[in-house]
Amino acid sequence: MKHKIIAIWFLLTVFALPVMGVTEEEITSNLNCPDQEGCTMIVVDCTCPSSLEIKDKVRVMLDQGLSEKKIYDNLIADYGKGVLATPPKEGFDWIVWLALPAGIIVGGVVVYRISRKRMDENEEFEYEYEKFLQEKEKHE
Repeated sequence: MKHKIIAIWFLLTVFALPVMGVTEEEITSNLNCPDQEGCTMIVVDCTCPSSLEIKDKVRVMLDQGLSEKKIYDNLIADYGKGVLATPPKEGFDWIVWLALPAGIIVGGVVVYRISRKRMDENEEFEYEYEKFLQEKEKHE
C-alpha cells in the first residue's frame, strides 16, 4: 500500500509540474515595457499603463490555458519583437548571442598579440642594453 501511495504521488508530481510550468511573473519578467514615452523598464517592475495592459493580457491568456510560446507569439504579434527583453535565438538575432563570445575571443587575441610584441621589444631593448654595457666595460 505504501508503495502505491508513493507511486501515485510521484506520477501526480511529474504530470502536475508541466501544468504549473509558467507564471505571470515569469512571462512579464521577460518583456520590455512598450510605452512610447521612453520607458526602459521590464514589465514586471513597471507601472506604466501599457505595462499594466500587458500584465492583464498575460493574465487572461494564462487563464485561457495558452502555452508560454503561444503567449509570447501573441505579444510579438501585438507589440513587435521589441517587446521581448532578450532577442529570440533565431534568424538574424543569433548575431546578438554570438557577438559577445566572439568579441571576448577577438579581444583576447588582440591583447595577447600586443603583449607579446611589447615583450619582444622589451627583450630586444634589454639585449641591446646588455651589449652596450659590455662594450662600455671593454673600452674602460
